[in-house]
Amino acid sequence: MLKLSRRELLAGAIATGALAINNRALAGAEWPQAMMIKWLIGLPPGGGADAITRAIADRLSKSIGQSVVIENRAGANQTLATHAVAQAEPDGYSLVTFAGPTLYSRPVSEIDKGLEAVSLIGRGPMILAGTTKRPTPDLKSLIQAAKDDPSAWSFASPGHATAPHIVGELFNKRAGTKINHVAYRGGGQSINDAIAGHVPLIIIGPGPSKPHIDAGLLRPYAVTTKTRYSLLPDVPTFDELGFPDFDLAQWNGVKIRSGTDRKIVDRLSLEINRIVQTPEMKDFILNQGLHPVGSTPEEFAAFYRADKSKWSEIVRELGITLS
Repeated sequence: MLKLSRRELLAGAIATGALAINNRALAGAEWPQAMMIKWLIGLPPGGGADAITRAIADRLSKSIGQSVVIENRAGANQTLATHAVAQAEPDGYSLVTFAGPTLYSRPVSEIDKGLEAVSLIGRGPMILAGTTKRPTPDLKSLIQAAKDDPSAWSFASPGHATAPHIVGELFNKRAGTKINHVAYRGGGQSINDAIAGHVPLIIIGPGPSKPHIDAGLLRPYAVTTKTRYSLLPDVPTFDELGFPDFDLAQWNGVKIRSGTDRKIVDRLSLEINRIVQTPEMKDFILNQGLHPVGSTPEEFAAFYRADKSKWSEIVRELGITLS
């Protein structure tokens, strides 16, 4: 059974409350022209954030009577997309998906300048998994094996200073291991190499890893959030296995140009939350590796600040240089 954290329960309650708002209160939240709404994603097509955004955008277009078009503007750690929206007119015709955590060497205020929150779509774990070719059935035996022969162990991530890399180094510090990091460019090849045992461990989201776990090709050791991932209910959390306060998540949210008419922001938040809470979309988001949330703009803004602060403290603790 899925146990939600207090934060997730609060977000769900807020989303439910938002759905109860009388639509007549938002009657003025109409876009001034029948123009195309451009929804940017700072990542290439094909990933979980892309799939979730496209599914929501299709339904949003029908619910608000406006054309919503997705544009993938990948590069520069998502800032090509975020900066484009931050520089757009505050007219409600430009949105951007944030796939977090967002980690940069520059100050948060500079990265987030010109944007305001709309809704937190979902939040989910990363998984420490490994090849089934190694005789380490659980986390305890993995830690012991890594201490006995450090040179035989390494973990893959989609790149330096990415969230999986930081999770791996935090695990090293907490477990007292020295597992070597292998940085890949993206996740596809790293999964194949982990399955083959070329790099015995990988830290990855449940969306791309679950099919390989189900097929017996990858062994899951632990998830990084305080609650288990409901589609892999037998995989314990790090917290359960003796790593207290190990609660690091990946997430998707939506932001808009600062200064946009508040009625439009509230209308978008209301509609996106309504879509996220439908059974069909809940299942879809869950299969992409996130637990559906939905939130008010204020809740997402507070979540973003707290999440950024948490990751920044960990980065400083580990001495990792961000890009």
